Amino acid sequence: EESIFSWPSWEEVVEIAGDHDSESRIISHVPGDYASFDLRWGPLSRKDTTSWLSKGPDSNTSANNITGKRRETLVVNDIDRFYPPLADWMHDTFRFLPNWRMDDGQVSIAERGGGIGPHVDNYDVFLIQMSGTRTWQVGRRKINDQEERDKMIEGLDVRVLNDWNSEGGNEQEEWIVNPGDLLYLPPRVAHCGTALSSDCMTLSVGCRAPSVSDLMSKLAERLSSSIEDSAVHRYTDDDILKGVDIRTDAPGEITDDAKESAKHLVIDSLTSIISDDAWWDEFFGRYVTEQKRVRNNYPIPLEDWDDDSDSEGEGLPNEWSDAQSTIKSVLAGRGVLYQAEGIAFAYSSIPSKIHRGRSSHRFYVNGEMWQSESESPGAKQNDMAQIFQLVSNHRRLDDAILLANSDSGEHDGSTEQQQLSPEVVQFLEELVSAGVLYGSDE
Repeated sequence: EESIFSWPSWEEVVEIAGDHDSESRIISHVPGDYASFDLRWGPLSRKDTTSWLSKGPDSNTSANNITGKRRETLVVNDIDRFYPPLADWMHDTFRFLPNWRMDDGQVSIAERGGGIGPHVDNYDVFLIQMSGTRTWQVGRRKINDQEERDKMIEGLDVRVLNDWNSEGGNEQEEWIVNPGDLLYLPPRVAHCGTALSSDCMTLSVGCRAPSVSDLMSKLAERLSSSIEDSAVHRYTDDDILKGVDIRTDAPGEITDDAKESAKHLVIDSLTSIISDDAWWDEFFGRYVTEQKRVRNNYPIPLEDWDDDSDSEGEGLPNEWSDAQSTIKSVLAGRGVLYQAEGIAFAYSSIPSKIHRGRSSHRFYVNGEMWQSESESPGAKQNDMAQIFQLVSNHRRLDDAILLANSDSGEHDGSTEQQQLSPEVVQFLEELVSAGVLYGSDE
């Protein structure tokens, strides 16, 4: 029987915003004055928490005249990390998106008239109205980076576009959304949302979209510590002593030949490196599964749950405080494994560099990689390849899922008792120890 999902409440979002491990901010402005936007980073103080709790759904703000009064919006990221049912809902609802593209669940709560101003996002965004009502003004076309910079209001800590409602500005469409409504916004389409009620809560699910700059920065970071031949090649002048004429030399000149040689050194080396499918697969897989938000020791490894007391783990039942006992319990049908909320899991397969005709299977999580070679060309997927896919594709893993495709097993008459291979068990134990999987009684 399926459980009934409920959104995080106004009070729960405010409580999360006061957590020192959360990422939150208060954005305020005077309605109609786009130059008045102000930003204050969280976590919420006790005074702010009390204030926001008083602004909840039961307040009478909607009856007040808001003209000339500063309105506030509280934006909290990573809500799915603090509220696991939301992580479940996002996983089930957005299965059409690759795991590595899923960003966090961001919730905005606002008093009537609140909003974060007209702006542009660089990625796809799905906006789901949780409670209350909001009006959305959406541009009819995409704007490029230069146009955004030209329209940006200078001197603000918030990216707000100017001339949003002025004559000759962006052509816009407008919608009023109610609880349960979803609005999809493509990248680079300007939009502006304004709360129409005092209980306005909006969930934003964005898609990660690395830029060329992002990839090049990570590539440079990777190559700076690489010892591969293509990365350590140096500039040389093979003919440095040819044609020397001390009467006409010009040591201050950077010659065209030198510039071309340096350019081709970079182009040839980069081409050689990124043309290696196995190298690029590892680079990309590690990068896109890294955490993109600043988090304090998250996910928490099992060993970090320990304290000075005699208990095996602070806040963890003994059965889940040890990786071996966790996997043993789940495989015996006692409890389940969950993916750590807010962490990207992914897998890939490429032709093996070691064994011709075979495939190399890889699993990525939190920037780390596991690898397994297929047993023979054209053979059925091995146990490790199967478990890589299962762990990546299922947020919740029980014994039925884990054992469904197990090839190694013992058959006991009418009852089929299947066992996972030692390699698979060790892999699962490593993920539990790292904190990217955790056990739960449900």
